[in-house]
Parts: sequence; C-alpha cells; structure tokens
Amino acid sequence: MLYEGYAAVSARRVAKEAGLKHTLVHYYFPTTDDLHLAVYRRAVEGTLERLETALTAPEPLRAFWEHSIDSGRTALAIEFMALANHRKVIRSEIAHHAERVRQRHMEALSALLDPQSVDPKILSPSGLSVLAVGVARLIVMEAGLGISLGHADARSFIDHLLRLHERRKGQPIRKKHRASVR
Repeated sequence: MLYEGYAAVSARRVAKEAGLKHTLVHYYFPTTDDLHLAVYRRAVEGTLERLETALTAPEPLRAFWEHSIDSGRTALAIEFMALANHRKVIRSEIAHHAERVRQRHMEALSALLDPQSVDPKILSPSGLSVLAVGVARLIVMEAGLGISLGHADARSFIDHLLRLHERRKGQPIRKKHRASVR
C-alpha cells in the first residue's frame, strides 16, 4: 500500500507476498474492505502504542511532534484517506479511530501544556492537536511530491516553540537542529 497505493492491495497480492494460497486469505478476509480494515486497525493500534511511548519520553511535546511528523506512518494515513474517498466503510472506520486518537492527544496535551506557554482560551489542546498533525501531514505529503519550500521554516518555528516550552518547564534545552524531512 505504501509503495504502490491502496489499489494494489488485493487478497491475491497479499497471499503471493505472504507465500500463502489466496483462498486462505479470502477465508479470513472475505472482501478487500475486510482486508483493508484489518490493516487499518492494526496500524491504529501501533500508532497508539508509539504515541504512548512518545508521551512518556523525557521531552514529551517534542516526542509528540516527532511522532506526528513520522513519514512512513503519515504516508500510510494519507493512503487510507485516499481509499476512504471511495469506500464508505473505510471512511467511517477512519472517523471513529481519528476521534479516539485525537481524544488521547487532547488528554496528553492538557496534562503537558503550561498555561503560561499556551493559553487554552486562545489555543485549546484539541486545536493544538489539529495544528500539529495537520502541519506534519502537509509536510510529509508535500515532501513525497518533491515540494520543500517553507518546510524548514515551519520545522524551525515548531522547534522554537518547543524550546520555549522546555525552557519554561525547566527541561534541558535541546540545541537547535537542522530541519529535515525523513
């Protein structure tokens, strides 16, 4: 799916790649939608596990950002969104899980943010979640197309905000690093 797109995913193709008979794949996944849903659900569970790891890191906001900008995970999410444009069952599954992940973002950001750094009346944790994930997805999506103009500046600005937050929280300040897209 990552390399050839969602249209390349079929029971026969999965069976061939896994060294199985396609009838066995059809037994467990009667439709291609069933196969896509299983892959999506597994990806979401992995995303939630990595998110929890990020949120317990020494610099959880920075780790949250790095989690959000992960190109492989984000590219897969974008591919599923493209699939959802054509498959209603995938669309509803994405909506369900996106709300679940966003809720976890909100809980974590509520606990991590210093109200002196970010006034929740101006930018709520849910709004910050949308902004962080949206910027990360845009950067990854554009980088995949060969677009990079403004990416380093956006990353530099986010790094600046993270360093300000870390300074206020008394965390060790990470040296400014060169922005790059993975």
